[in-house]
Amino acid sequence: MARGGTSTGGKLRLAAAVQDTANGRYRALVPLRELERRGHRVHWPGDPTFHTLGRGGVPHGWDVMHVQQMADETALEVIERVRRAGIAVVFDSDDNLSAVRRGSQAYHRLGGRRMIRRRFKAVVAAARMANVVTTTNEHLAQVYRDEGVERVVVIENYLAPTDVGHPRRRHQGILIGITGAGEHEPDLRKMRFGQTLERLLERRDGVRVVAIGADVGLRSHRYTHISSVDIEQLIPTESQFDIALAPLLDTAFNRARSNIKLKEYAAAGAMWLASPVGPYAGMGEEQGGLLVEDDAWLGAIEALLDDDDRRRALADRARAWAAGQTIRAGAARWQGAFREAFERARG
Repeated sequence: MARGGTSTGGKLRLAAAVQDTANGRYRALVPLRELERRGHRVHWPGDPTFHTLGRGGVPHGWDVMHVQQMADETALEVIERVRRAGIAVVFDSDDNLSAVRRGSQAYHRLGGRRMIRRRFKAVVAAARMANVVTTTNEHLAQVYRDEGVERVVVIENYLAPTDVGHPRRRHQGILIGITGAGEHEPDLRKMRFGQTLERLLERRDGVRVVAIGADVGLRSHRYTHISSVDIEQLIPTESQFDIALAPLLDTAFNRARSNIKLKEYAAAGAMWLASPVGPYAGMGEEQGGLLVEDDAWLGAIEALLDDDDRRRALADRARAWAAGQTIRAGAARWQGAFREAFERARG
């Protein structure tokens, strides 16, 4: 049985091993803050109980430890130690490392083929040790099931309640925006996306393009590149977008991504255009946007530039959809995953 059982009222005592990243925000900080608001106890990094863990001990007063994407030697040892002590472990992973290919930014950042294989092997080891694994979509869940992970629960990324309701930023003309990490740049080059936007600016006056993170490399004076934005300021920055773009090359790695980018765009009040790939497949007007094939981006954008009413109607739908996509809609799924892990550890 887990140490001491749960605290009073059936509330769980959760420990958060979380990274300070955008993934950490959506996969740990946002859901655990909501569960904390609902009465569960959360031990955050820096809590005295973590000092016990760091000294090689096992903290008293934990029911479940939530490990977000950590699978180095230290993390594996900690997971094994707390499991032996009867503390449940939920391991979260939202990347398919087995699908990282040569030529991508992630391939070089992670150290090449040999290191990627080693990292994926470690992640699988952590997932197998956990009582429950959480992922963002069924494609990625199946990757872990195929690796012998017994219990995988799919939970989408959800917005924080403070992410919705930001005022729109006024500007002249129509602003087309695209947000992506540097790892998107090789894919955008393969899709020749920069050339598409160059042609758009050549053909259309009164249109500007803003890129956040990934640089699409336009030469026009109507192009602005913002290299980085703090995650808490991302949606307020995107609130100037009129048409937001989410192009994805159809790869195994991209099929395992989350749909949070479209939720961020929608929360910013922008209608969106996205590739019909992975997390975006099956989405559309109900969520405030349209799906676009690789060879149809220029036509799709120009059609919206010529139809103000349609663009505004989609933006209204996007805002309405985003309002229902905060963690308050998904907290029960996270609570269920933690409670299931606790019960599995007891069993």
